[in-house]
Amino acid sequence: MASVKFHKLIRHPSAIEEMPSQFEQENAESYCCNREIFRPDTDIKKVGKYVVITFVLSFVFTTILNAIFSGLDIFSYFPLEVRKFKSDNPRCYFLIFYLCLNVMIFVLYLRKILIGIVRLYQHYASEEVRRRCLFKPTCSEYTILVLQKYGVIIGLYKAYIRIFKKCKGNIYRIDYP
Repeated sequence: MASVKFHKLIRHPSAIEEMPSQFEQENAESYCCNREIFRPDTDIKKVGKYVVITFVLSFVFTTILNAIFSGLDIFSYFPLEVRKFKSDNPRCYFLIFYLCLNVMIFVLYLRKILIGIVRLYQHYASEEVRRRCLFKPTCSEYTILVLQKYGVIIGLYKAYIRIFKKCKGNIYRIDYP
């Protein structure tokens, strides 16, 4: 594959950052310029299929859970206002129950959802955009690594710092999480 260099506007790194060694710069530059662009086997059709399957399964699970709660009379332990609302508006109550369950599913699978979004970016972003990163590993690879290592909150913070604060200038760097 031909070696391609993309030039960015020169921005000066902050005074806090230390200059990488010449070896580190050369290593990162050869990685960034000569690497093969990885395109994950993820596309919008697969993502749509997983989203539909998740919503259908959560609907079935909500229906079963609602029937179990009613059969075991768990709703009798709920406050009087909730029981009255459930008896007066059964469809609205089921919709709220379904939405709450989907929010819990979303929170539980947020890490996988965010990694899937990054993989969609890796699949669809042009080569020119993907080669702009001056780091080893690239910013998208780094985001996946920090989400897997640190979780959602700290991982998103570290990815934000990497993409919007450190990714400046024209110096190639090595920065593993």
